[in-house]
Amino acid sequence: MVVTVGNAFIDMYGKCGDSDASMRAFQSMQEKNDVSWNSVIGSLGHAGLYEDALEKFKEMLAIKVKPNSITISSLLPALVELGCFDLGKETHGYIIRNYLYSDVFVANSLVDMYAKSGCWNKGSDIFYRMDNWNVVSWNAMIANFAQNGAELEAIRLVKEMQNCGEFPNSVTYTNVLPACGNLSALKQGKEIHCLSMRKLFDTHLFVANSLIDLYTKCGRIALGKKIFDRISNKDVASWNAMILGYGMQGELEAAINLFDLMKDEGLEYDHVSYIAVLSACSHAGLVERGKRYFDQMLAQNIRPTQMHYACMVDLLGRAGLMTEAAELVRSMPFEADSNVWGALLGACRIHGNIELAQLAAEHLFKLKPGHCGYYILLSNMYAEVGRWNEADKVRALMKSRKVKKNPGCSWVQIGNKLRAFLVGEGSQGSELELCYDELVKGERMSSAYLSWPQT
Repeated sequence: MVVTVGNAFIDMYGKCGDSDASMRAFQSMQEKNDVSWNSVIGSLGHAGLYEDALEKFKEMLAIKVKPNSITISSLLPALVELGCFDLGKETHGYIIRNYLYSDVFVANSLVDMYAKSGCWNKGSDIFYRMDNWNVVSWNAMIANFAQNGAELEAIRLVKEMQNCGEFPNSVTYTNVLPACGNLSALKQGKEIHCLSMRKLFDTHLFVANSLIDLYTKCGRIALGKKIFDRISNKDVASWNAMILGYGMQGELEAAINLFDLMKDEGLEYDHVSYIAVLSACSHAGLVERGKRYFDQMLAQNIRPTQMHYACMVDLLGRAGLMTEAAELVRSMPFEADSNVWGALLGACRIHGNIELAQLAAEHLFKLKPGHCGYYILLSNMYAEVGRWNEADKVRALMKSRKVKKNPGCSWVQIGNKLRAFLVGEGSQGSELELCYDELVKGERMSSAYLSWPQT
């Protein structure tokens, strides 16, 4: 088979989702070039066969075929999905040595990799050193900020993106709307909603799901429900967002009923669905029902994650079943993380179980030694029962590790300025500019555009 024809077959089958046919075309070729290897790696990655894509990359290296920018931009997303961030950093080194930074696709993949590995500062450095950006570059950077606790920067970047002449697309809105929800920046979220409506992106499924997330987190559950009802092609994420929203707003019966209705609509639950309903059962005190859902999840071969166990520990702990909660932690098939031990410590605080609280705190001090809340919680428990020596020891440990309690603050939004106030500050407070006067160049968007219902 002629190399160019074989490469075309690999690419065609890969883009059509038939990775097996793509692999057969690749294996049948007597002669292969770098395009052949790039095509098959891209085909496997597109099909979600990330381990196979990585194996093909290793084979490529073994026979001395030099990777190029296309190879790297296909490989990095696979490494992200596999969680191979150390190998991703080695790949970054290869990019530097071979001067591949100028390729926008390689740079975009690097920004995405560092964002998902939690190294958002490195992702920012790469983005701001790029010679040119496309919409994927901006979306990767907005996601970088939004996923790593820099939500305000994510919102600002949407305006900067437009000022640079790049127009947001559905991925932009999907990334920035959750950032608005996490900040409870309802005004900015509404303006972004308006912009998405003008560009006809609001009916896009992923955008609609993000809008549900925004409004439920901002306490506007009725708006979230209206968007949910108007989605004609709801997927499991749509239902999960609505169930989580009801649970977050304390409408626990509605959350549980919606979970049951989801099955009647023919949709299969995923791991997020069970996190949502277990959390609702925990807050509603429905122990037996929560246990039933947990068993149902196991019967469906959905492997419980740390968050599922944390929800179950919280469920049992709130109900005062401390022995059962501790036994569940001990029976976990993997080491409990801070979410699980934190749920147990919180339950100990409610029911005054100091012995079990000591055990939970010991693990938490190892897992998250810089988290001030765990030290303070245990110290306060000792103080409440008059065990002052132990309370002082915990405070001393906290001091020796230089762990400080972050001061609480209040904030108020005036116009487009968000002012935070700490104890002892003057009347002006600390100003955080939301910097979102104009979402559309030269045109003011009014949140009144969201006058519901609309045809």
